[in-house]
Amino acid sequence: MRPSWLQTLLLLVMPPLVLGAGVLLGLASTNDGLPAGPMRLALAAAAAGPIIAALALLVVAPGFDIVLVTAAAMLAAVGTATLFSLAVGSGDADGFFATVVTRHGFFVAAGCLAMVGGAAVPRRLETIARYPYTLLVAAFAATAVTIVLGDTVNGARLWLQIGPVRFQPSEIARLLLAAFIAIYLYDRRHLVAAPWRIGRLDLPPAPYLLPLVGAVAAAAGVLALQNDLGMAALILFGAFGAVAAMVNSRSTVLLATALTAAGAVTAAMAAPRIHARVLGWLDPWFDPGGRGFQFVQADFHLATGGVSGVRTGSMAIHVPEVQTDFILIAIGNRFGLVTAMAVLALLAILVSRCALAALRAPDRLGTLLVLCITTLLGVQSLLIVGGTLRVLPLTGLTFPLVSYGGTSMVATFFALGIIVGTGAQGQSQSQARGANGRQFGVSTALADARAQG
Repeated sequence: MRPSWLQTLLLLVMPPLVLGAGVLLGLASTNDGLPAGPMRLALAAAAAGPIIAALALLVVAPGFDIVLVTAAAMLAAVGTATLFSLAVGSGDADGFFATVVTRHGFFVAAGCLAMVGGAAVPRRLETIARYPYTLLVAAFAATAVTIVLGDTVNGARLWLQIGPVRFQPSEIARLLLAAFIAIYLYDRRHLVAAPWRIGRLDLPPAPYLLPLVGAVAAAAGVLALQNDLGMAALILFGAFGAVAAMVNSRSTVLLATALTAAGAVTAAMAAPRIHARVLGWLDPWFDPGGRGFQFVQADFHLATGGVSGVRTGSMAIHVPEVQTDFILIAIGNRFGLVTAMAVLALLAILVSRCALAALRAPDRLGTLLVLCITTLLGVQSLLIVGGTLRVLPLTGLTFPLVSYGGTSMVATFFALGIIVGTGAQGQSQSQARGANGRQFGVSTALADARAQG
């Protein structure tokens, strides 16, 4: 059931209203007015971006899922409002968060434009599907060039500088790998869908899966060399989810789970950086001023926020990397537990609507592509939320659409555009088939009536 025009209008204006409410709450904690100059322009761009994108999608992808687009825009609005509240607080003496929120607002606007571009990709999907290994080579090239020419930040070599533009190639590489996995499984769908059987034992179709496993493992290994361990884990888990959905074999799922768990344990024991993170996760109070400092501060400030949040000061500003790794802590601290739970609900809605778009895809290739992207998005969400709440070790991934990060924001919106375009294309074809069926039914009834007459 499609929403009415009034419901659509309400969904379109909700993200700017949420952003505006967050800005007003942030201003209520300070005596200063709305900062002038670039920050004000960035906030306006973040508010107008989703509306402009939705109007453009009416042309590029008619019948698009307005709920999905609204959920994504709402998450971006909450993230922008949270960063703004940190920027106007008394603790931002050096203006760091003022710069962050200004950049973030423009990143949101750029991401909305990228979503419109991504919505046009499904129209060329058959052409793109002819070059799966080109996508794979491009993914390897994007990560390998970072090892050679990239900049190291916080111990990880993730960033590449080209003139004034600085970006994170691994965010692009993961989308290329998702497309490669989808095309590879689609081309061999008849071979990998049925497991090999020896009696009652199901065996995975190893000869057809080994090339895929090797490619994904190699990509994860290259990312591990960059110390981008969170992205390596994300790609491994995402590939595992896509294969598990495609291969109808319990033994394959169990084997993949065992291998993934063994790889995680081995990495935790062998890599000093992962080992330190795991120890800090298990017992942050053993070294509260060192490896456990980030977790201790996060737990304290989340508890301080309570149900309704802290209205004076910017306490969450003292959490290291709060703008990226621990943005959920900042939301809970500034706006309360209820708002943090609402953000998690929005994230669940977003992932659910992405899964619905996979079901609506016009063909199996579209379904697999959307499924791969959705799996990456869902796994990333689980890893970062689990790491923030200390249910899982911290991976260093960003909270989708909420955390500060230009490449991550634009790449995620672009991926959502592919999902939106695929779902809209399938919906249009379904409606066309329904209309043709009704027309055929009416024509047949008229012909029968003439024959009887």
